[in-house]
Amino acid sequence: MLNEADLEQLGIEIDLNNSAMAQLGMDFNGTNCRSEEQTSYDLSSVQYTLCTYAIPGLNDTEVIVELKRFGSMDALNGSYQYESSHLFGAKGIISQNDFGDQSKFHVNSDDDYGAEFNTPGIYYYHLWFTKGLYMVHITSGGSEDAKGYIASMGRQFLAKIG
Repeated sequence: MLNEADLEQLGIEIDLNNSAMAQLGMDFNGTNCRSEEQTSYDLSSVQYTLCTYAIPGLNDTEVIVELKRFGSMDALNGSYQYESSHLFGAKGIISQNDFGDQSKFHVNSDDDYGAEFNTPGIYYYHLWFTKGLYMVHITSGGSEDAKGYIASMGRQFLAKIG
């Protein structure tokens, strides 16, 4: 998804360790990306890619990028509305519509569902946006300072998606 020039510009690197995904039982077979076909809630086909990155200057901060290409705007809109709002409270909203008409930038807060299970001192940023038939979800777990990296990654993906 990101080439070497993108990675250098953003100050991130490919995460071949994939520790976040390994905890979920997902094996990336020595790569940082995995692609597959999925089925949307309306039973239409979704092209799904998941990639892992790391921010080397921020101790153990991992970034996961989900890119989905939907077969219809209805499927995209329904998925965006559900995923970007489901389980998240209003306190953690950083911005809405700064990355397009359908975008939301959020950090974990105490009014999120399940917030009591978050590790203290770990910040989870989530950025969702859509462009055309694509929905992108960029999330990080680690340093509070990852906020700017996540925003920069979002702008980079917006520029790449045609």
